[in-house]
Amino acid sequence: MIAVLFATDTEAAPFLSQLAAARREDPVMELYRCRLTPGEIDLLVAVCGMGKVAAALATQRLVDHYGCDRVVHTGICGALAERDGLRPGAVLRVERAVEEHPGRFGMPEEPISCDDRWWTQLPTASLVTCQRPVFDDRRRKALADRGDLVDMEGAVVARVCARYGVPCTIFKGITDTAGDADRKTLHRNIEAVSQQVAQLLRKELLARADELTRPETRETPAPAWKKILRFTKIEHTAFSLPLLFAGAWLGAGGRFPSFGVMLLIVIAATGARIFGMSFNRIFDRRIDALNPRTAGRELPSGAMSVAQALVVAFTGLVVYLWACALLGGWCLVLSPLPLIPLLGYSLLKRFTPLCHFGIGLCLAIAPLCAYVAASGNLHFSAAVLLFALFVFLWLSASDIVYALLDIESDRRNRIFSLPAALGQPRALRVAAALHGAAALCILAVALLTHGGAGAWLALAVSVGAMALMYWPRVPIPTRFFPISTIAGISAALVPMLGSVAG
Repeated sequence: MIAVLFATDTEAAPFLSQLAAARREDPVMELYRCRLTPGEIDLLVAVCGMGKVAAALATQRLVDHYGCDRVVHTGICGALAERDGLRPGAVLRVERAVEEHPGRFGMPEEPISCDDRWWTQLPTASLVTCQRPVFDDRRRKALADRGDLVDMEGAVVARVCARYGVPCTIFKGITDTAGDADRKTLHRNIEAVSQQVAQLLRKELLARADELTRPETRETPAPAWKKILRFTKIEHTAFSLPLLFAGAWLGAGGRFPSFGVMLLIVIAATGARIFGMSFNRIFDRRIDALNPRTAGRELPSGAMSVAQALVVAFTGLVVYLWACALLGGWCLVLSPLPLIPLLGYSLLKRFTPLCHFGIGLCLAIAPLCAYVAASGNLHFSAAVLLFALFVFLWLSASDIVYALLDIESDRRNRIFSLPAALGQPRALRVAAALHGAAALCILAVALLTHGGAGAWLALAVSVGAMALMYWPRVPIPTRFFPISTIAGISAALVPMLGSVAG
């Protein structure tokens, strides 16, 4: 199925008027199932609304929910550069696109390439996508260093398509030159340019009628299991496994417990993660919709309903409780306790900038639970308590660093976080102090477990990775993953490489 994406009704109207278009109900966008004749070409035509968030949500839904295997994004734009061919009325194909402030929401800074197999007869240009319209000579000149054209959707559409491996073609008609006095120029030219775009769109689609009318053209939602995996991020459980292994190792006295016990520990941790992550996504769905970095998640994008998310959450709960019951003893008696922070940690951002310590607490419980499962008692050793404290400090600090991505969004939407409350420099100092305390904790674990050369090497890697998180040249998403993850996994090896459990 081919999807054609416009930003506004005015841009879409000339093309829709040529089609037998049937309006479909959709929570994210205006959507039309259309047939272009001759050739009987089936299309989905979407009108997403202006701006990056609207474009990202619509594109993800077209690809993920409706199964579209090609996206064509078209409409109007402004001209930034002063060169031949960049004049109102010209239509150009975008060969690469970039956002005005890519790093602000954790996006890659390099331009994204667009598919170049369609509309090959059009001249090419580069595109800059902005959060707000450009009618400003100074801003126009600054943006001209980055591209030829400017719009408010294109680069985001291309990035979402790239994420799913779907070809994306962008071609745009110029209505204005993005200068101080060009608002009137845009309104004067928009209908004529949109008519020209519609003609080129129709002509190219009809020229490709043979390949677009194959029997396999479809409107198939993505498989449910793929949505669930993306929703729960279940693969991230693998990063917590070393923490569980360390707790189990210490609980069994410097060795691993039986295979059956270890398997049940992993199953319980997986079920608990599914439960906690699902409710996190459910509680935060409206907040996520306001943040461009998270707006494409399954609930705010409409790819999954709240009812479906609740089914996933309670499935995780059943799996967790079943594993705890099989482990028996204290694991079953205390099984409700870890559910409390898992259920409530995502609510903290509504009340306190100390919310980062909630997620730190959730993961710090993991090695303690594994210790109880392996030892069968509540007589915690000093080593496991210090290791749990390390996990609490390490992850809380790392979450503060990761929250730097959302300072503007958090402040705009009244979400509490330390970076939003303190600003970036002071928040980084708090995180660094916490990571320093975490380093002391894992050092104490190494001393208590009489670690050899391997343990000290793992400790050095962990401390070095935490220090690397404060190197300004490292992008913030990279600081959290994989650098912070390396710090946690390396630290988990410290007690397991010791010769005696403390």
